[in-house]
Amino acid sequence: MSSHPNSGQGLSRQAFSHTPRAVLVGIFLILLVAAVQQARSFLMPVFFALLLFFVLMPVHRRLERLGFNGQFVAAVVVFGLLIGLGAIGGMLAGPVRQVTANLPDIVENISTRLAAARDAVMAMVQSLRPGDQSDIPSLRPPLPENGTEAETDAAPEMAFLMDNASDILIYLVEAPAMVAQLVFALVLLFFLLSSNRLIYRKIVQFSGTFPSKRAAITTLRETESKLCGYLGTITLINAGLGLCIGLALWALGMPVPLLFGMLAFLFNFIPYLGAIMGVILSTVVALLWFDTIGAVLAVGLTYLLLTTIEGQLVTPSLLAHRLRMNAVPVFLSVAFWAWMWGFMGMLIAVPLLVALRIIAEQSPPLHGIAHFLSAD
Repeated sequence: MSSHPNSGQGLSRQAFSHTPRAVLVGIFLILLVAAVQQARSFLMPVFFALLLFFVLMPVHRRLERLGFNGQFVAAVVVFGLLIGLGAIGGMLAGPVRQVTANLPDIVENISTRLAAARDAVMAMVQSLRPGDQSDIPSLRPPLPENGTEAETDAAPEMAFLMDNASDILIYLVEAPAMVAQLVFALVLLFFLLSSNRLIYRKIVQFSGTFPSKRAAITTLRETESKLCGYLGTITLINAGLGLCIGLALWALGMPVPLLFGMLAFLFNFIPYLGAIMGVILSTVVALLWFDTIGAVLAVGLTYLLLTTIEGQLVTPSLLAHRLRMNAVPVFLSVAFWAWMWGFMGMLIAVPLLVALRIIAEQSPPLHGIAHFLSAD
């Protein structure tokens, strides 16, 4: 019994016809990720401006309905954001200046505590080895040939100062670029808000059939409403948490509590990882500041307690259930955007995921993605 002579060739041709498509899709995704990572200096302010546009659009539309000019409202909103950012920078300037002025004392304190920890470890090792101590490795670096003990003790401090000086110089070099990105984002936000009717009209005209036009308008309005509700609620919760942490650390005697309050406000935009970063940072600073282990534990446990109350009680009760997200894609999104864009990527990871879910909810072919991203 013989088979058709072209059957094998037909199967191989069909398999070959599907292979290039998969390869092209894979290559496209790799190039897309690489392009997004390389263009972060341009795309970060664009994404930031788009998120602010959808968040502020309901407020802008409401003020327009009250009779205010659209461009005037856009200018007031952008100017208000600029004033708010300037106020935050002004509040942080004092603590940052205080830390910078006390940097030599901080370095000396760190060196002293590290030396004390080294001596404690050596004493513990020697207590466990009461015999011959010659085989115990010394944690103290060897003296140079023509050096002294004082010069050796000063070497780690000078190295620490040089490392911090290089980091500070890097931040100073990058500061103008960050300011330029912020200005670009605010200018783009002004044009988006002042031209919102034209933008929406163009999107509707681009849609083909009448149901497509209606779906486009519905998607835009739902994105505005839910993003405004989500980010507005999260911002208020984070501001309250930052205030509580700042006051609590001030009561415990921590230095620059205002700086820790602002960091807690920013860190809490990063799910899961933000709370861990805040607990670790506050505990390390407390370890360098206080002399008793009880005070150090009080700082770390207070930060952990306040973030736990916020995450387990406050946020679930204030955030609508329809806006809660699946923990797995949220964590993966934060990790991915942290790898792509660093700290700023972590800040916008969840809002981008929320926007993707809202868009997927309005498109029937993407309902599976929306269901996967939801916490139901």
